[in-house]
Amino acid sequence: MKRVERSDILDYVTYSERREAIRDSALRAKSVRRILVGEYFTFLFENRETVRYQIQEMMRIERIVKEDEIQHELDTYNELIHPKGTVGCTLMVGIDDEAERAGKLRAWLGLNEHIYAKTPKGELRRPTW
Repeated sequence: MKRVERSDILDYVTYSERREAIRDSALRAKSVRRILVGEYFTFLFENRETVRYQIQEMMRIERIVKEDEIQHELDTYNELIHPKGTVGCTLMVGIDDEAERAGKLRAWLGLNEHIYAKTPKGELRRPTW
């Protein structure tokens, strides 16, 4: 999948003007790429549109305008876009209560060792970090 390039990113003002439409489109894209697992876990299978949206949102929230900082966001979030023939996703943990979240995250140390996908042939595939 093609990575997000600097030329794909809108400046802060233009993005703010178009944000509602971009956000609606990105949320639609995310809705079909999201898998809820149990009460707390969500896997989001990223694509170019979802990554572009995340970059734009980070720029908006953090008021990023310097080119080196924009490039840092591109480099960071483009890691979520995987080459053709592979799959990549973000695991999100959703626990609103801060104390409960802290306790569960401590209890779940090493969770990464228990995450896998099963192929149609029954083979287990573990993520690479």
